[in-house]
Amino acid sequence: MAVFQKQCDPSHPVRKFTLASLAATHHTSSMTLSVKDKARLYRELGKLFAASFPMDKSIAMLAEQHSSGAPHKFLSSLQAGLSSKLSFAESLKRQYGHLATEIEHSLIDSGERSGRLAQACEHLAHYFETWDKGIREARGALIYPMLLLHLGIILPEISRYMMLSSIKEIAIVPAILWRLAIFWTLIVATGFAWRSLSEAATKSETIDRFLNRIPIIGAVRRHWALARFCQVFHSALLAALRISECLHMAGEGSQSGTLRSGADKAASRVELSDTLAEGLANSHSFPRHFVNSIATSEASGGLDREFERWAQGETEMAVESQKRAAEWIPKGLYFLVLGYVATRIISFATDYFGTIMDFDSYMK
Repeated sequence: MAVFQKQCDPSHPVRKFTLASLAATHHTSSMTLSVKDKARLYRELGKLFAASFPMDKSIAMLAEQHSSGAPHKFLSSLQAGLSSKLSFAESLKRQYGHLATEIEHSLIDSGERSGRLAQACEHLAHYFETWDKGIREARGALIYPMLLLHLGIILPEISRYMMLSSIKEIAIVPAILWRLAIFWTLIVATGFAWRSLSEAATKSETIDRFLNRIPIIGAVRRHWALARFCQVFHSALLAALRISECLHMAGEGSQSGTLRSGADKAASRVELSDTLAEGLANSHSFPRHFVNSIATSEASGGLDREFERWAQGETEMAVESQKRAAEWIPKGLYFLVLGYVATRIISFATDYFGTIMDFDSYMK
């Protein structure tokens, strides 16, 4: 709401779209790494760091291998930061911060503090590989439904033309193009809206809870958020950070407005002498069985192992939820196609018989 008020405030300067702003947008998009590129680069960095290869030489070697494109710009940004005597985490934040995700910042920061930067890069590589696999599976599952949607738009118009062209003049091509234009406008608008809501949900608890209630998709979001939270918390624990600091870092790395807000509340309670489990329970943002599990681990002194176990378990459940979504969303699109084709058939059948009756009335 504050964003809308800021935009509507007459005193707030209105952004003008100029060639310079468009060029800046293009430059930003050209620097953005794909999920696949991130998985590959973090995997290579993890191998080099695990072999105790110097950080600057590791990045220089990869920059030579990737001499152009977004990977080269990413590595060059890190090189510039290291040349300025910055740490890896600081280089990522200052040179490439607006294009990296919160989990990247959190895991790299905690991994560097704990001396486990190689493991942090391996975790990021696995995370982005899993994401990339899920994206490819989703796209593959949507090919056939999208084909059916196009056929569902085109074939009824052809049938309508064949039935009514002998009775009245019908422009078939404009009708098809118009409906395809409406269809793709809805697709693009839905994509932009989802992306905007997803970005806002990383900060807003209200939007995040709303998206998490969406059938099928909500389960994917919830499991991934908790997996990211546990992975970052585990890494922060190994860096010997204070529990409240671990909570803040894990909340940011979760990329979930709900868990971020809950982690901040829990951190405040922990600083007032509550246990970690009590802080999580009083935030009312975490699953009850997760809180109970953390309570027993906290009492037995096995928090690090428990968070690692939860990170692995939630990642597996997130992958299963993604597969389930890839199965059910196309089925929903099939029913959508059938419903649209049925309405078009009824529409042009009504139009056909109406035209016949009008013609008979005219002849009488």
